[in-house]
Amino acid sequence: PNLVLTDAEIADARAKFQLDPAARWLGVNPGAEYGAAKRWPTESFAQATAQALAWPGWGAVILGGPAEVELAAEIAARAPGPGLRNLAAKTTLRELCAVLAACRVVLTNDSGPMHVAAAVGTPVVALFGSTTPDLTGPGLPGDRRHRLLRLTVPCAPCFRRVCPIDFRCLQNLAVERV
Repeated sequence: PNLVLTDAEIADARAKFQLDPAARWLGVNPGAEYGAAKRWPTESFAQATAQALAWPGWGAVILGGPAEVELAAEIAARAPGPGLRNLAAKTTLRELCAVLAACRVVLTNDSGPMHVAAAVGTPVVALFGSTTPDLTGPGLPGDRRHRLLRLTVPCAPCFRRVCPIDFRCLQNLAVERV
């Protein structure tokens, strides 16, 4: 699927949320509604965000809905910097689409915003734990714009909301690899 935005919508979102068009923006989507077994650890998201903020010319935008406000605040506290924008629960759905379109790439769990980012044409780095990209990957199968990361562990995919053992499928997915 494709979601079409006007240049004006993207420009308006850039202006409203202070997303300098000269910067490269990493979208950070740490939430996943299905459950904790689909969420890469908060500390890992924070480390990845901090590393991106250290790259010259890059900024980071933390995204999420009302359920991710605390999660986004925790990541923002661990990865502070002038290039960081915490927009959790601060966008309309259409503004979220525009912000995702303004990003160079989106780092995300398997989630609704992952699909929205792909639908507006933004490449995603999607992390899979309890689910599988074979069933819920972004875009069309084989779309080379996206990087789908998962570990090969005997218990995954389990499709559980909460891991009953040690969460090895996402806990062991290193920031350096992502």
